Amino acid sequence: MPTKVVAARQPPAAKGRTVVTSVSPRAPRLSAVGGAPAQERNLRAQGRETLRRLLEAAIVVFDERGYHAARVDDIVRVAKTSHGTFYLYFSSKEDLFRALLTDVGQEMTALSESLPPISPAPAGYTALRGWLARFYELYDHYHPVIRAWMETGSGTGVDVATIGAGVLSGFLRTLVERVREVDPPTVGDADTAALAMVAMVERFGFYAVNQLQPVDRDVMLDTLATILHNGLFGGGRRRRV
Repeated sequence: MPTKVVAARQPPAAKGRTVVTSVSPRAPRLSAVGGAPAQERNLRAQGRETLRRLLEAAIVVFDERGYHAARVDDIVRVAKTSHGTFYLYFSSKEDLFRALLTDVGQEMTALSESLPPISPAPAGYTALRGWLARFYELYDHYHPVIRAWMETGSGTGVDVATIGAGVLSGFLRTLVERVREVDPPTVGDADTAALAMVAMVERFGFYAVNQLQPVDRDVMLDTLATILHNGLFGGGRRRRV
């Protein structure tokens, strides 16, 4: 799963004091195709590395300044490259944002497809908790992009509604299958149950990553896994000592 960018990600009230200077050299490779200009040619290893740095820099800048206030100037400064280089890979900030949304969509779809069948036994709980931990790591890395995605809407110049619908449908597909596998069923409608699961998992990630309500990561994962395992997958209820 993606590792975090080396930059101070603080609660909203403290963000004005953050000074971002660079991105982590260990950050993962993101989009394989980049923006419109990059798609017109085959990128070599150095070009792919530059593309990755620009995408990672944009995540840092969106986190610090928000999408609308972010400028290409900010992105190239954090990426330690030039405007000319930026426009070799992206035609605009909106073009870069579209590439990031594509990355998030691919990561989310791959994550949903990695969820194994969840049994009501303790092993099912362990598998579910591990999957939730990977979701949290993904959300932690991409949350500036996801926040911009949710907040900006059509104001980005990017068709976020179409992209979002595709991501949601892909993410739900595997979850619906897993809920339907439970025998006897724990819920009446697997589609609605999967949607409720997505909403709960996403909001939990949002509150935890942004520290709107301080919560210990392990406590969060234990609690969420227990609720979902018991409620959707027929897990045994644990007695409180």
